[in-house]
Amino acid sequence: MAGVRHLRIIGLTAFVLILIVVLHQTGRNAASLVFAQASDQIPNKHRAKSNNGAQAQTPGGGVRVGTHGSSGSSNGKNPVVVSNNIVDSNNDEKTDDAINQEISKDHSEEGVKKKPGEDVQNKENGVVEANGGGSSDVTTNEQGEYDPQAELIKIRSLSPMTIFSKSYCPYSKQLKKLLLEKYEIIPTPNIVELDVHNHGDELQQYLHEKSGRKTVPNVLVGPSFESRGGSDDFLEYHKKNQVIKLLTDWGQGRLQVSKKDTPSNA
Repeated sequence: MAGVRHLRIIGLTAFVLILIVVLHQTGRNAASLVFAQASDQIPNKHRAKSNNGAQAQTPGGGVRVGTHGSSGSSNGKNPVVVSNNIVDSNNDEKTDDAINQEISKDHSEEGVKKKPGEDVQNKENGVVEANGGGSSDVTTNEQGEYDPQAELIKIRSLSPMTIFSKSYCPYSKQLKKLLLEKYEIIPTPNIVELDVHNHGDELQQYLHEKSGRKTVPNVLVGPSFESRGGSDDFLEYHKKNQVIKLLTDWGQGRLQVSKKDTPSNA
């Protein structure tokens, strides 16, 4: 009897050991499978293909674009995740930069675009002149025709204060002398000589419609296109010591105006 009991104990012990080995091996296999699946998902986190090319939202807030099956793709193997910038794109760096610039490009007011030499202005006696010399930098519409509306917007964007003048006009000369010699105006007024502008007549006609003043000089200040007056008006403002207050108010904080020091022998 003792021998039989001893054999049963040995058999039970062997069975338990075999069971432990089997369970241990099964656990290792399961862990390896989970790790392999997790490893496979990591590279595809930002690059998941779409079978029909439709857009889908990603967890990070971007848009997943699949090109498979689209008419614009030759091989259907260029999935891209788009957020604020191009992510994981197969394009070269130059192409990505061009796309990002196109996405973030700011469009100027009413479609008016600055041209390369526009920021370089002719400064003479502290005055900024915009297109006053009849340069070839002319604003046109889509049909290639001169666009006075776009031109006026472009001119007004150069300075909070614009003086439309004619170089031979005595009243224009009188106004420019008064404002430029008696007052310090920052930024400097933008002076446009309509008689030497390529489209001075058309611009003056449109200016009449917008400002209500047909003749020169014609002063515009601040965001409004309303005329602030001509030579006689500003001479009257000067006599009443109102120039600084009026220009400051009209400029809505964008103009700094002060009187220049008068020489003692003047």
